[in-house]
Amino acid sequence: MTISLERPVDLPRTRQLPAYPATRVTNAQEVGETRRAVLALHVAVDRDMLAAALDLACYSYPDPDSWSLVFIRDSVERQLALDGAFHLWHDSRGFADLLDDPSVHERIEAEYRAIDRAYPSLES
Repeated sequence: MTISLERPVDLPRTRQLPAYPATRVTNAQEVGETRRAVLALHVAVDRDMLAAALDLACYSYPDPDSWSLVFIRDSVERQLALDGAFHLWHDSRGFADLLDDPSVHERIEAEYRAIDRAYPSLES
């Protein structure tokens, strides 16, 4: 998979995907600067990108199985806003391979379960 800024995703194919409203507005300006606009972005992501974002945002929080849907979605959105789609895509490559590492297997599996709760598959 490659990210292309010149070629947006085919909209008819994405209309069947669930779209989740933002949980908050992320402040991206310096303190004291006047706000100019709030951008509402639609970013199509895969399960590994969602899980990687959650892991990056919440690695220090215990027990992913106890996290609320709002907490999970807010954490993913915040990480996407901070890192951007390209960095998130890059960080997610090979993320599922962490399931093969016994030292983090349970944690990564729990983060995938959290993602599946917050962003259920259309097949679910």
